[in-house]
This record gives sequence, structure tokens and C-alpha cells, in this order.
Amino acid sequence: MKIARYPGGKIQFVAMFCFLSITAVTLGKSAHAQTGKFDGIYAGSQTLTDSGPVTNYSQCLRGPFKRKLVVKDGIATYTFNPTYQGRVIGTINADGDVSGAAREPSGGVSLSGKIAGGAFTGEVWSLYCTYTLQLKRVR
Repeated sequence: MKIARYPGGKIQFVAMFCFLSITAVTLGKSAHAQTGKFDGIYAGSQTLTDSGPVTNYSQCLRGPFKRKLVVKDGIATYTFNPTYQGRVIGTINADGDVSGAAREPSGGVSLSGKIAGGAFTGEVWSLYCTYTLQLKRVR
């Protein structure tokens, strides 16, 4: 009975659903395009700092070490320890800010930094060790 009383109601619902669907797809593509501009491989060095939470760095490897950050579709993957494939997986926003974390038996590893001007500058740290990252886009 409601359909007969309000014949335009069903059409309005379908029109609103289509509008919202198109808007959601457009916004999703826009966000992907913004973060996609950072896609690539960034290579450089991981160097131990003395600004970590522990003053005894005997458990930390000094380095510097050659490392890579891979960014694809708004996801950043950083291999902080290639010996056992220790990886941090994080996200990148439209401004180039990167953040991520990985659970590890030793307490976890975190990553933060920023991509700007074809380079990534940031830090990766664990319970004992803090490293600075200086990486340049190579692809």
C-alpha cells in the first residue's frame, strides 16, 4: 500500500543508493591516487642512534645497514632484519606520513617517518634499539 501512496519513494531510494555508491567509489579512488603517488622502492641506510629507551646498546647491531622500504597502494613494507625476515607493515597517508608496527617475541618493532621529495626519513625501533632511516626512492 505504501508504494501506491508514495510511488516516487522507491525511485528516490534507488537514486540515493546509486549516488552514495558512486560517491564512495570516487572517494576511494581519490584516496588511492593520493597515496599511490608515493608508490615505489626506497633504499638507503638504517643507523643505530643513541636516543632509544635503553642506555646499554650491547644487544643492538651498530650498522649502518642497507635497507629497503616498499610502498604500494598505501601500504608500506619495511624489512628491518633480513636474517629472519622481520618486517613491519604499515600505512601511508595522503601527506606521506608512514606508520606501522610488527609483533615480535622480543616485544615488537615500530616504524614511523615521512616521504617527501623522493626520500623517506624516519625511525624504526624495538624494546632496546632505535635506528634512524635515510632512504631515497630508487624506483
